[in-house]
Amino acid sequence: MSFAAKTYLMTRYNFALLFFPLFLFPLSVKSQEGVDTRILQPVAMQQDFNYLRKMLEDTHPGLYMHQSKESMQHKMDSLCSLLKQPMSFYQFYGIIAYLIAEVKCEHTSCSPYSESQFQANIKKWKLIPLTIYFSEHRAYVLVNRTSDTSIHLGDEVTAINHHSIDSLEKALFKYIPTDGDIETSKEQLLTGGMAFNIYYYLFLERPEAFDITFKTTEGQLKVKHWDKELTFAESNNNAIKNPVNKQIIAIEKRGSKDAADPWRLELLKDKQTAILTVRTFSGNKKQMYQKFERFFATIKQHQITNLIIDLDHNGGGDEAAAAELFSYLIDAPSPFINAEYLITDKDDYLKLANIPDDMLNNKTKYLKPETSGKFFVKEETQGELAICNPKANHFTGKVYFYIDGGTSSAASTLAAVAQSKHIGTFIGEETGGTYFGGGSAVGLNLTLPNSGITAHTSILYTVFATQGNHDKNRGVIPEYHFVPSFADLISANNGWKEYILKLIRNI
Repeated sequence: MSFAAKTYLMTRYNFALLFFPLFLFPLSVKSQEGVDTRILQPVAMQQDFNYLRKMLEDTHPGLYMHQSKESMQHKMDSLCSLLKQPMSFYQFYGIIAYLIAEVKCEHTSCSPYSESQFQANIKKWKLIPLTIYFSEHRAYVLVNRTSDTSIHLGDEVTAINHHSIDSLEKALFKYIPTDGDIETSKEQLLTGGMAFNIYYYLFLERPEAFDITFKTTEGQLKVKHWDKELTFAESNNNAIKNPVNKQIIAIEKRGSKDAADPWRLELLKDKQTAILTVRTFSGNKKQMYQKFERFFATIKQHQITNLIIDLDHNGGGDEAAAAELFSYLIDAPSPFINAEYLITDKDDYLKLANIPDDMLNNKTKYLKPETSGKFFVKEETQGELAICNPKANHFTGKVYFYIDGGTSSAASTLAAVAQSKHIGTFIGEETGGTYFGGGSAVGLNLTLPNSGITAHTSILYTVFATQGNHDKNRGVIPEYHFVPSFADLISANNGWKEYILKLIRNI
């Protein structure tokens, strides 16, 4: 297992009718009856806050990576100073979530509850009765979770309870943990599933009813009011029964098929171009590597001159797997990851981390002695730290990367290193991971003792083999900005292919 392995998979069609657990924070008012009415006392909150702060200060190698130590310490002092009066649970969770977001690490996150308690609580909540897709600060209906048949796929949501959708998105961005100052990934995390609905509940308000303003695909404005069937079970039942959802259910099935085949190669009719889809770097590595070898042998056999690598919505995985693909794109030995390090090797901390027992019990096998306050991972123990040598079937033609805010973790590492090495042309949106390095999924699993809030904080920092004059708080910026229209996304979704193919013809 790689230190930097990441275990989740994001797919292009993440439009599931069921919720997925993304966590956030509340700012206001109109509390629903009977749902977490705890009032926390100052001493308890201060103990929780200081426990989390100490863990971050002692173990998080990226705590001062995206802002100065002075600035981060000032923010933590300011947040702690707010904890002098009794506070609702949700208000306190907001402070914790804001702190976590300010770390600016995509692998550091928090939740108001344990997973089992969270899933139990969500069944009681009254949530926005829609599944919403965000794109460039606009929001569209994916799933109509009501019995109203006049709300359709693609209708634009312009306001909720008289607040514009862009103002709601901006308010929530403050509590969404992502790398650096990247916003494309924040918007990706709000999209699909029930993420926005849950964030809204936790961070903005918990009303008994919703007034939602829509703009139809024909441009007509209309306002709808809902005060019934707002619990998850009720709205999920409506989503399944409402006939207007037939199209999105079909798209969801298509997405399931897509997710079942995350690595695939398509040879286009012009016989000069191929599309390599890599939806994840997680999964069966042997199978993945075998497919890469077969794909590039096919590319060489057919004398392909243009290779499009689709990293859209690739949520990452094993950095060593990303390095394996990188080896097919180079013509000379090249590093992929320069270093991986921790800032502590103390057992009291490591025993709280999600690392295998072998690593925990044999630290000297994996870590070098401390140097300048860092414990570097030994190169021979992690595949991504080795120098990458060109594969026999390495590609020698022109490469085009399709990326977006969902291109994160190991996938964004690949994009960053490739761009730094001047491999390929980049099309799409800014990636979800920063350019020079970042935290990893290896981290501490914490529970704050008084509130029960949970957190996962990265303890391993990865330094990419990148260089150049690039903002350390930003991801890979594409040379050609492209965002698929919502209409195309829910139909053939070929707009991005057509855009890149036209680009290939004109370059």
